[in-house]
Amino acid sequence: MKLWTCLALLVFAWAAIYLPALGETELKGEEIRRILPAQEMLRTGDWIVPRIAGEVYGNKPPLINWVIAGMFSLTGVASEFTARLPSVLSMLALALAGFFLFRREKGNEGALILALFLLTAISLMEKGRSAEIEPLFVALFGIACFVWIRLWSDDRSPWLYWTLPYVLLGLGCLLKGPVHLLFWAMFLFFTLRRAGSLKSLVHPAHVVGLVVMAAIFLPWTWLFMTLAGPGTDTVGTWVDQLALRANPKEIEWDRWLTSPLRIPASILPWVIPFFYGLYFLRKGQVRPEPALRRDAVTHGALACLGVSFVLICLMPGGLPRYLLPLYPLIALITLDLFFRLPGELREKYEGLDRRLLPWLITALVIAPFGIALYGGTKGYPASWLPIIAGMLVLGGMIGLVIGPWKTRSTFLHTTLLLAAAWPSLIHSLIPFQADEDLFRDAAAEIRAMSPEESRIVFYADEEFRTRLTKHLRLLFYTTGLVDGIGESGTIAEDTALVVGRPGAEAAMREKLGSRQVVGSETITIRGIPLLALRVRSSE
Repeated sequence: MKLWTCLALLVFAWAAIYLPALGETELKGEEIRRILPAQEMLRTGDWIVPRIAGEVYGNKPPLINWVIAGMFSLTGVASEFTARLPSVLSMLALALAGFFLFRREKGNEGALILALFLLTAISLMEKGRSAEIEPLFVALFGIACFVWIRLWSDDRSPWLYWTLPYVLLGLGCLLKGPVHLLFWAMFLFFTLRRAGSLKSLVHPAHVVGLVVMAAIFLPWTWLFMTLAGPGTDTVGTWVDQLALRANPKEIEWDRWLTSPLRIPASILPWVIPFFYGLYFLRKGQVRPEPALRRDAVTHGALACLGVSFVLICLMPGGLPRYLLPLYPLIALITLDLFFRLPGELREKYEGLDRRLLPWLITALVIAPFGIALYGGTKGYPASWLPIIAGMLVLGGMIGLVIGPWKTRSTFLHTTLLLAAAWPSLIHSLIPFQADEDLFRDAAAEIRAMSPEESRIVFYADEEFRTRLTKHLRLLFYTTGLVDGIGESGTIAEDTALVVGRPGAEAAMREKLGSRQVVGSETITIRGIPLLALRVRSSE
């Protein structure tokens, strides 16, 4: 398959999976904690100390906030789409890195399959469409691993493979702290031990690489702790979070007991060929050579994955997403193991895939229409135009995989069909989000409580910021003049409405001082009441 054909298919799969309806659903999960600090950075010009409602937010380093703020500034628009776009672009960067770094070794088609693996793992498809840390974190760690593997396997200069990856790892520290360095250290140890090259860990170039990584991460840490003020200890916060994950008292038994199943499920559909290749590796059908560096990489990655899997499953607060940084290595291992199997074993697997292909096609065609029709009966009307347009794209891809590309790898068939079906599936599922997407309407209701040009202040005290994370979305969705303040903030003189927890009413009135409260109203959002105080302007 020609280079430009592969690149066109890669970009098609990425665009079909990650771009459709990217900005249609409301913010979810922790997205608001990535967006509000970004908006405050743009407003205040303080790019060192992340803040939410004016109060220091030291739970995470600021690279995700910088990236989102940069996208807002570049596009001139602060929306769900632009907030999620950096994550989407990071997934494209990871796929392109995998393709180009392993193209010479695996050929165009093999490198394309690797890239498509990365784009179509179910957990990455979910996280890659969110304004969250994980997509950028996985991309930086994955590209660092790919660069090191490529340079070390080719026996390039230590000054390359011990320095270039550490630039990316240093940026990763600015996303989530140094937690990924545990994975990195295990991967290096097991790989180099297998290759009999542990002494290379003390090469001067490695020391320089570590210094480069520290030079990227530590200056911000020092500046943050200097500028954030007394009582702010971001390193302590990270340590506390890690301790919380390891605290048996915090265990959620249903999650903990099902972790060994949920982790493999998060890698679907590629967990199936992964275990297929792993089974025959154990059976001796694949015989790695310790002297070969690429075989040492496979051994090191498998050992790192195995130890990490056990640690996450044993950790009381362990979650499948903690293993996300290792997914690029899983994709590479899966491809390496499968295509090193004897021809008859590969054909046995692909023959079964070909027999199942008509069933997959049938499911992908029926599912969007079935979901949309069912939604209609439940009062969730579907947008039929994008669903039908997506079906036309899927039809074209079906024509290719059962026609000119019939003899190509079934991995290629599966990934491209999944990508082509995704736009229709997304648009058929979006109406079901209506019951969850309440904050846009709630924000409009709050805005309607006061004159259109008046100022609204949200009093987001510590309990609001930590316990009512979802309700912080009101600060993003309320239009016009809107301030978010915490315990140290002040209420502007032209404020017409103050919104906060009912339990914080006394603090809200104290901050208003002598200004008169002329009325109050309670609005309930997702079962949580918020108190709105109408204020007579002092002007």
